[in-house]
Amino acid sequence: MRSFITLFWLSAIPAFAQPFAIGTTEVEFFDPARNRDVPCVIHYPSSTAGSNVTVSDGSFPVLIHGHGFVMSVDAYTNLRDGLVPRGYILVLPTTEGGFSPAHASFGADLAFLVGAMQAAGNDEGSLLLGHIAPTTALMGHSMGGGASFLGAAGNASIQAVVNFAAAETNPSAIAAAANVLVPTLVFAASEDRVTPPETNQLPMYAAIEAPCKAYVSVDGGGHCYFGANSFTCTLGESVLGADFSISREEQHDIVNDLAGLWLDHFLRDDQAAWNAFSDSLQFSTRITGEHTCLTTALIPAPSELMTVAPLPALDVLRLSGIEGSLAIRIHDLRGKLVLQSMTMDGTVDVLDLPNGAYVLEATAGSVTRRVPFTVQR
Repeated sequence: MRSFITLFWLSAIPAFAQPFAIGTTEVEFFDPARNRDVPCVIHYPSSTAGSNVTVSDGSFPVLIHGHGFVMSVDAYTNLRDGLVPRGYILVLPTTEGGFSPAHASFGADLAFLVGAMQAAGNDEGSLLLGHIAPTTALMGHSMGGGASFLGAAGNASIQAVVNFAAAETNPSAIAAAANVLVPTLVFAASEDRVTPPETNQLPMYAAIEAPCKAYVSVDGGGHCYFGANSFTCTLGESVLGADFSISREEQHDIVNDLAGLWLDHFLRDDQAAWNAFSDSLQFSTRITGEHTCLTTALIPAPSELMTVAPLPALDVLRLSGIEGSLAIRIHDLRGKLVLQSMTMDGTVDVLDLPNGAYVLEATAGSVTRRVPFTVQR
């Protein structure tokens, strides 16, 4: 049985000496592989607010966010106002906004925009020239949350996933979640009657096999409260009997704080942000959740059926206790997949891994074993 722990949402996020203003532009990217235009609204850090104003000095991580069913991108001003001043570029594709959306196409749009934004950072004709950091997260709400799993499945070009009240899609977001390789934060709301957690976010979360994942349920929160006021979303939720005990603004504060800490850590390598996120596990009265992310203290004990040697490793690990053709996956302690290979003789080349602590996962047929190890030269 899943053991849930109570998270404390922090009222104090990392302080900024000069929070950024918000610039906005509209860009239409073209995906030649699909012969498809992908128009987007992009919000970015600037010294002055406005349309097509100059981007602030520096490079900024990219957040690509998919909208909900028949919801416009204007419904996510809460994410714009909460994350862009924090130093993120928020990309909102406007595709698949009708009553018969193609979920697979929407997921492909999110995945395509990862490379498109990196290219924009090197395009001399782009407003964003020189301002795109190499780190990206896929995000989404409701239908867009499900599409974020579709876009993230098998995607080695992203560093994190964050989604809000993700909805099951066709093709299945639950199935796609099993192929997500990066740290993933799944938000749900206890009063969500549109995409109930029991049939949507919880199965998605359970399917994720990346060793770093977190599930946060906003107590008393709602499906539509993950965005700003949307007539179509609110109308649909109002007839389903939700009983909210917090305000939309309170839910926004919780989400922006916790999502911001997650993104600060996994896109900016901010250890203090992770400490704040994990410290919040002790105190919350407004959210419930869990995480599986590994720390030095939480490294699993070595499997009784598999061992690795030598410890610490130098260049080659030798496995014992599991035989045959082995599929090898090695993750660092943040859950990032850092090595993937096959071995027939039980040896694994780790020469390219820097000093540090890792978890090795070896799969033979339907049997998977995990064991921690360290590299020290």
